[in-house]
Amino acid sequence: MKTINNRTTKYPINDMFLKRYSPRAMSGEKISEEKLMTLFEAARWAPSSSNTQPWRFLYAMRDTPEFENLFSLLVDFNKDWCARAGALVVTVSKKTGLKDGLSITHSFDAGSAWENLALQASEFEGKFPA
Repeated sequence: MKTINNRTTKYPINDMFLKRYSPRAMSGEKISEEKLMTLFEAARWAPSSSNTQPWRFLYAMRDTPEFENLFSLLVDFNKDWCARAGALVVTVSKKTGLKDGLSITHSFDAGSAWENLALQASEFEGKFPA
């Protein structure tokens, strides 16, 4: 057993799973483009069905017109906790497969990419929100 961030495991796992957390409020700290691109690079290496990488990330840095555009799409509850985010990121996935059929794994694949992004974020120093 191991305890990190008041989380205790029942079986031995890598510390990165216990370090990752999802705050309901952002610190207001800006994120550099280099750190953001590092997150996307980690996401790029996620596994996907037939190696299709059906995910795409749309993002906007704080204090830009694009940030306001993405922010305006949020429901009020989410606006409350992410108003001070350094960036907003939207994950989308392609529903069609390799041969014009529907992909039954696109959302699972996109979720794997997001998890890579979140785990990479937990590796940054300090309390970088994941």
